[in-house]
Amino acid sequence: MLSRRKFLEEEKDCADMLGLTIEEYRESLKKIKLGKSEKKESKQRYDNSFLKTLGIKESMLKNKKLN
Repeated sequence: MLSRRKFLEEEKDCADMLGLTIEEYRESLKKIKLGKSEKKESKQRYDNSFLKTLGIKESMLKNKKLN
């Protein structure tokens, strides 16, 4: 865990890298918005070709029921 002095040094370094004052840096931290994640495909398709090399058939596997 950082000490108070070390934390303030790190905060100052971050503000300097962004070209802001410490006060501006602290204000910008309050206004951070999370980015929207990309939508993933609802149904994934799997390639079970490796099963052939292992000598296993798909019918031997437990299948997950997709709703």
